[in-house]
Amino acid sequence: MEGETVGTFSGAWVRSALSDEDRDSFEAQFAFALAGVRLSYEIEPLAEVVREWWTHAGGDRDAADADRYRSQRDATITRRPQLPQQDPTRWVDRTGPAVFAALTPDDRVRFELDFTGAADFAAQSYDHLRLVEVVHDWWTPACRNANPEHQQIDLEMIRRIESGDESLFADD
Repeated sequence: MEGETVGTFSGAWVRSALSDEDRDSFEAQFAFALAGVRLSYEIEPLAEVVREWWTHAGGDRDAADADRYRSQRDATITRRPQLPQQDPTRWVDRTGPAVFAALTPDDRVRFELDFTGAADFAAQSYDHLRLVEVVHDWWTPACRNANPEHQQIDLEMIRRIESGDESLFADD
């Protein structure tokens, strides 16, 4: 679809733009990939089904390629070279399995509920973007949990601000 921007395309548009025969094939591939998503939390295979059918249905290939690039970049955060002066933060890849693994047990339960709801919505609407949003929404808590020392630094800063310590705001 000409003029679409990265991240705005979904299987719902793809499904509506396909012929009946192609729609049946798309629905079968989408359902198969979604079954894998439910087991693994890995949404990339489902997103790839939507990207491939998006271009088949006449959608802008550049939008699909840009979304694929963004997704691959997010999925490889921990494999990027780090500069020596960088803070040794333990990064969490922005993928369902990595986010789930980095969460606390209580947060995993809530993540699973959110993820299941998004998967149920995807099964009805052929729109996988809520699954992407769930992973992105839970990424920050996962990173926070993977880096408890940073959380302690933040809590200490909050405590100092709440106690009226204005030295945090002083120019050096």
